[in-house]
Amino acid sequence: MSEFELDSIGDVPDPLSGIDAERPLPSLRVAASPSSTRAQVSRVRAVALGAALLYEFAWLAVMNKRGDLHTLGPATLVVEVGIPVVAAVLALAAATDPGALGLGPPKGRLAALSLLAPALFVAATLVVAAVVPVGEDDTGSFWGHCLGCFAWTSLYSAGPLVVAGWAFRRSFVAAPAWRTAALAMACAASGAATMSVVCSVGSPAHVLIGHGGLMFVASLVGAGLGRRFGQV
Repeated sequence: MSEFELDSIGDVPDPLSGIDAERPLPSLRVAASPSSTRAQVSRVRAVALGAALLYEFAWLAVMNKRGDLHTLGPATLVVEVGIPVVAAVLALAAATDPGALGLGPPKGRLAALSLLAPALFVAATLVVAAVVPVGEDDTGSFWGHCLGCFAWTSLYSAGPLVVAGWAFRRSFVAAPAWRTAALAMACAASGAATMSVVCSVGSPAHVLIGHGGLMFVASLVGAGLGRRFGQV
């Protein structure tokens, strides 16, 4: 083996010889924006909740109210509106429950909480209709009126759904499908509460399909969107 000769080291080409030493180095890539703090997240969600409520009250201000308001007792109206409101609160609580470690509750508990809202809506509607006559009879086409109320309920729920999608985008670490489904269900229930002040028909079938049917449709759509857009 020949010995290493220091005299011939100058014959080795410089790999950096073609680079302009005076040229400035390229700027570093800007780091991704830091995650929002808990206080910022709470403010965004509070703004979203306020905007959703204002949206519902705006519809109540411009829409014709149900025709039996002058004969309907305040307690009966509170019960009719209160059923979807309680369902909305339960579904929202399920969607926003932080759990023990801030990752949300276990999937089994989350599923139970999410399903409790529509179960309560159905059970309470049937029980109240059986105990106390609520609302007026439907004199027109059953399915035509149901579909009409379903369309209006969808419109009343559109605002809360939009602001909820903005406030809760990429927010869920675990079980995003279940939590987004519960969130969409809460928005649909708020629309059903508004519909209870607009529509005077109180038959259980009409209320469950025309007013509350969107809760089931919205939860299915929300579950699909949650898998794609809801997870952090």
